[in-house]
Amino acid sequence: MTQHGKILKYLIDHPAGITPMDAFIDLGITKLSTRIGELIRMGYDDIEKIPEARVNAYGEKKRYMRYRKAA
Repeated sequence: MTQHGKILKYLIDHPAGITPMDAFIDLGITKLSTRIGELIRMGYDDIEKIPEARVNAYGEKKRYMRYRKAA
């Protein structure tokens, strides 16, 4: 299965969406934003981008994107 196929299946199976860390741990994909951009250009324009942030172990706020299928 291609990386695009893995991401699309993950989005269907996980309504909460996918983050870059999920993609790396669960799918072995390191460039999630690039693959999502490719999917959108391929016509999968029902993918939402939700900005999120959390504080790391050093107290620094780190931002990342969560992607999910639009409802």
